[in-house]
Amino acid sequence: MDTKNTVAWYEQGLKLLQDARKKAKKMSSPEELIVLKKETHEELDHIFSERTLREEIAEDRNVRKAKAEESDLKKKYKALQEQVELLEKENAVMRKLDENHSTHVIVPSNSLGVSEATAMAILSDWHCEELVRAETVNGKNFFNLERAKKRADRCFQKIVSLTRKEQQDVTINNMVIGLLGDFISGNIHEELLENCQLRPMEAILFAQGLLESGIIFLLEETKLNLTFICHVGNHTRITKKVHISTEQGNSLESLLYSSLRQRFASEPRVKFIIAEGYHSYFDVYGTKIRFHHGHSLRYQGGVGGLTIPVNKAIAQWNKIIPVDLDIFGHWHTYMHMKNFVANGSLIGYNGFALSIKADFDVPKQAFFLIDKKLGPSIFAPIFVDK
Repeated sequence: MDTKNTVAWYEQGLKLLQDARKKAKKMSSPEELIVLKKETHEELDHIFSERTLREEIAEDRNVRKAKAEESDLKKKYKALQEQVELLEKENAVMRKLDENHSTHVIVPSNSLGVSEATAMAILSDWHCEELVRAETVNGKNFFNLERAKKRADRCFQKIVSLTRKEQQDVTINNMVIGLLGDFISGNIHEELLENCQLRPMEAILFAQGLLESGIIFLLEETKLNLTFICHVGNHTRITKKVHISTEQGNSLESLLYSSLRQRFASEPRVKFIIAEGYHSYFDVYGTKIRFHHGHSLRYQGGVGGLTIPVNKAIAQWNKIIPVDLDIFGHWHTYMHMKNFVANGSLIGYNGFALSIKADFDVPKQAFFLIDKKLGPSIFAPIFVDK
């Protein structure tokens, strides 16, 4: 209620009555008094009715405001209650955790010798003589002969360091190294005549030097028995197109592998298996593996990625000879799934990867273990760039 306005209304009404009394004293006829009385009542009704309406509006406004404040307070109170309940529950849990310390002693594991595994290193798609200018791949990569040597050396260094790391927990006496082709780019495309820094024969000798140096390094730095599974790629052919039935006989990499086998013929820890067909098969502790370069897979850059055509091909090949794991390269994209390992590349992202719409991938090669009891495990890609 507005007290100031109420007093003003009452003073206005009182003055009206006082004025009416003065007028009545001067009047002599009853008719005049009746008219004066009527007019006075009407004016009083007008004054107080206006006051009542304004008061009601003001009171209604105040009521609504009070109700809104009350509702707001109730919401805040409810929120505070919920917060208090939550804090009480958390406090109760904390008290229980503080009161109960049930521990046991963990004895350091000496698992060395308890389990056994074979290390797997997959090398492919080095394209060691091909030049990749940074500006042609949006600055994502650069590759030349010097970079090829550095990456190849680091690849073998990482194979040793990863093996030593895993030997802390498991016995590893053997390593299978897949040499899966395309160690050079060759000249199967006209543009490679411009991009390659060496001619094919010079390039295959350069690649041989990188691989031979790496094998010597592995022999010196480890005590592992080394088995090399060798496959030719599509880039090292000397024919215009792939000759499916005679692909190995028309590939410079067949000469490369034969030369390496002859070079290490007297080394009892080294064994070379050179594939005579597109597929080769190898068994590690009962895990059946199919090796191939990967160029017979058909992938056109679909949104489903490489997995769809790979799984289709594996399903068909398994109808003939079922295996547990396919290992291949060619696609310059590192990926490992339950049933296959796709190797990356040493050259890294280049015009070929761009043209086949491959996902961007940094230069890397594959490394993993095949455990005697667990099968394929501990996948650790070899990052060949520092």
